[in-house]
Amino acid sequence: MIGLLVARARAALGRALLGVSADEIRYTFEDVRREIHATRTELLGEIAALRADLDTTAGQGGHRDEKKPVAEA
Repeated sequence: MIGLLVARARAALGRALLGVSADEIRYTFEDVRREIHATRTELLGEIAALRADLDTTAGQGGHRDEKKPVAEA
């Protein structure tokens, strides 16, 4: 019984100090990790599609600028 009261008091204090509970913070971090992973996967797919388009264009005799940029000092 006392342990439950201490746990509730601790949770209330943490919420008052942080504005959110420890479980809510953990949930938020997990959401951010999932969102970053999903975005990374999506971007890698888009990059692969762009590379495939460039390879197709180059293979069909598309215009490719042969000049290479010169690094400026």
